[in-house]
Amino acid sequence: MSFFDRVAAVFRQQKFMQHNKYDAAASSRDQLTLGGAQLKQQAAVQKMRRGVADVSVSRQRLDLQAEDLQRAMDALAAHADKSQSEGDGAAAQTALARHHIMGGQLADLLNQRDALADQEIMLIAALTQLQARVAGFNVTAETLKAAHTAATADQVIAKALADSEEILRMPGTD
Repeated sequence: MSFFDRVAAVFRQQKFMQHNKYDAAASSRDQLTLGGAQLKQQAAVQKMRRGVADVSVSRQRLDLQAEDLQRAMDALAAHADKSQSEGDGAAAQTALARHHIMGGQLADLLNQRDALADQEIMLIAALTQLQARVAGFNVTAETLKAAHTAATADQVIAKALADSEEILRMPGTD
């Protein structure tokens, strides 16, 4: 191989390496974009989970408030019965009036709790759908990454074979 052939081969190799460096930068940028999308989707799933947890906690608080209110109503009913049996009609009437007011409050609490339970069920269904979509996206992203890696490897192999064939075809190489 002559001196000029060797210099030409070195320049071709440098050009190939520089071309691959640009491909690597584009690949890295694409992977960052894909990775960023995956991170955003995971953040959305986490946000949805927090929302489900918040609704669940609120529903449980309403359950506890309803239980407390029911105990207070039971105590008022017992007080009204006791006052009635002792002949204190005014105290019994007052206790029954308060019992009636608390009954309305209890009904409101139970309606709110039921609405939150319905909302919780809907959020859980939406979360399940979102998790399925994210899992599907992740599979697609991994497939694309694998296909890109395979294509890059094919390109490198093809270029190396082309360079080696070109070197073998050069005059003076035996």
